[in-house]
Amino acid sequence: PEWRIVLVGKTGMGKSAVGNTILGIPVFESEISPVSLTQTCQREEALLNSRKVVVVDMPGFLDTARPELKTSAEVRKCIKFCPPGPHVARLIKEIFTLKGKDYTIILFTHKEHLEGKTLEKFITEGNVGLKELVYQCGNRFLAFNNKAEGAEHEAQVGQLMAMIDALVQKNRTAPCYTEEMLKDDKEHFAKNWDFSWLCPLL
Repeated sequence: PEWRIVLVGKTGMGKSAVGNTILGIPVFESEISPVSLTQTCQREEALLNSRKVVVVDMPGFLDTARPELKTSAEVRKCIKFCPPGPHVARLIKEIFTLKGKDYTIILFTHKEHLEGKTLEKFITEGNVGLKELVYQCGNRFLAFNNKAEGAEHEAQVGQLMAMIDALVQKNRTAPCYTEEMLKDDKEHFAKNWDFSWLCPLL
């Protein structure tokens, strides 16, 4: 079986670097920039311990140089890029809050900046919104140092893959987030939330 992962988040938070870290090869453009370097969904894959890993990188959200309508339209496309759907996603809750949260792992970048502090302590000291997001996503979280090499690199990627396997097992009756689930989530928002920029998704 293969792993299918979608990376979504705010511009400049290191999504593309995470994709490169997971795959172990520099296939996604990644550098410090105030605007999203990823303009459309990009799908790449590699073998990890003889198992195929598919990673889809998406344009960053909250990018002042790119309309949110255009970015949100890429959400549906990302699911088509890894049929029947991703096993896990690094996502913002405004897009996948309902069914999507059951397929989400919160991945923090810049682990090296914790300076000895545990990730658990960092989250505990965070604001209410962060703690609520982590709770809603089943307390599934980890941190990456995208500059890590050797054993440290292998350990953090291995930890992510173990979390994905556990999540797939937990969701064994519906192991991946499908287009139909996305449609249901979007319809809920249309009725209950003022996220009008989601309307063009489907």
